Amino acid sequence: FVNDSKGTNADAAARALSSFREIFWIAGGKPKTGGIESLREFFPRIRKAYLIGEAAEEFAKTLDDVPHEISKTLEEAVPHAARDAAMSGLSEPVVLLSPACASFDQFPNFEKRGDRFREVAHALPGGLTPP
Repeated sequence: FVNDSKGTNADAAARALSSFREIFWIAGGKPKTGGIESLREFFPRIRKAYLIGEAAEEFAKTLDDVPHEISKTLEEAVPHAARDAAMSGLSEPVVLLSPACASFDQFPNFEKRGDRFREVAHALPGGLTPP
């Protein structure tokens, strides 16, 4: 589990996406100009995306052939991503929160969004919780 809630735009999310290969990506929030089009080079690293907030529909259109689901909230996205990562059979799956969006549609700031990600992750059943 990687908490990059501060990844509030595509450039910041690109740094996180470039750091891992087997990504279960939680993205979305209040969209910024340009969306995630500039992240296409990282799409092959994304095993599945879990889209939250106001940007969910827009991001879904951009993801093309990347498997994705519209989760709407972190409370839905985190357990789905954790389950899929655990069941993937991959040696190093990463559940990555790097939203490429502002948090203001659901949270007062990125810190609160990151705190909620951590809370939901730590509340997962035993086999799915972060180390």
